[in-house]
Amino acid sequence: MTNTNSFSHDLRTYYLSETFKSDMKSGKWGASLTIPIKGVPFSIGANDSEDKFTELKTKLLSITELNIGAENAQMLLQSVPNTNLYEAYVNCVTKNGQNNLYGFIQGTNVETEDAVVFTIHYRPSSPGDSMPKVTSFNVYPTSALLSGKLDAGESLKGFTTLVTCKRPANEDVILTIQTDRGSFSSKASAQDNMTSTKEFPIGTIITSYLNYEQFNTVTKNHDKSPGGIFTSNKSKWAPCDGRPVPNSKFQILTSQVNVPDLRGMFVRGLNIFDPYQPVPAVAKEKSDPDTRVVGGYQGDAFQGHKHLNRDNIGVMIADKQAANSPRQRYTVEGTAAVNTEGKIPAGYGEPRVSTETRPKNISVYYYIKIN
Repeated sequence: MTNTNSFSHDLRTYYLSETFKSDMKSGKWGASLTIPIKGVPFSIGANDSEDKFTELKTKLLSITELNIGAENAQMLLQSVPNTNLYEAYVNCVTKNGQNNLYGFIQGTNVETEDAVVFTIHYRPSSPGDSMPKVTSFNVYPTSALLSGKLDAGESLKGFTTLVTCKRPANEDVILTIQTDRGSFSSKASAQDNMTSTKEFPIGTIITSYLNYEQFNTVTKNHDKSPGGIFTSNKSKWAPCDGRPVPNSKFQILTSQVNVPDLRGMFVRGLNIFDPYQPVPAVAKEKSDPDTRVVGGYQGDAFQGHKHLNRDNIGVMIADKQAANSPRQRYTVEGTAAVNTEGKIPAGYGEPRVSTETRPKNISVYYYIKIN
């Protein structure tokens, strides 16, 4: 790799050249190399046919430059291991007794909307240790496999092995490999699974201290959305501000066109979650007095009550009541209710008067998973 002012352009030119084909066939790139083209991994191997190299050139000619992220650059570097450095590393590990670092190591898979590249690392126990020999290789579903298949009896060709698969809708992709040195397995969650994802199920509402811009950055919310802005069928999360989300998986699952508007709202559990499970009914004092459906709005209210009066010798008179004002607590029999501010009996506290009835609270942002 050389530093140039047009790295992505020069890299494409190199991949199109006969020099690259010669380097590939001579093993300078290891047994195989995966190149991301328009976000879809394309694998090429040292033993591949001329037709495969022609197919690579055709794909490269359809673009003007390659856009490579950090994961792809790391994958390229892993394809060409520095054996001297690795031998020194193994000796260091041996000296320090860290034998748990040998064997199969779970790599970071490279995932796009349409494909996944499983990354398999194997660290031998010593520089002279031979590579594992495959006894069983399986991909589920079998139709997902694109390249990188290992046959029974075949040995791993390097410290890093790549297996490329497409991602079928609504189905996880699972890779399992059995060898004479142990086993390896990895799973890529279904890209279009509407009921569950690697992160949260569709319809999950979370609270966050991050504003929308910060939240979008840390969750990569708009990575698949054209222009990097909110679109209801590509963005993963939406703020709970009542906006419409047509063609989102949230809309498909719930038949609701809009997400809930939780601005200034508390959330409250429904009385019934599972109508088919015989769970005892919630206590009356804990239940919602109204019959509710998910997403239904309920206005604020103040429970009905009365303020008991006292006669002029301090005896409670139950059939007398003052107006429902928090500042009118005690009156004298036969007189009108009076404002007792500044004359509140000990232990009752200063009234907190506002335009609404509310508990103590801290403000946060609400976001809902829509794709």
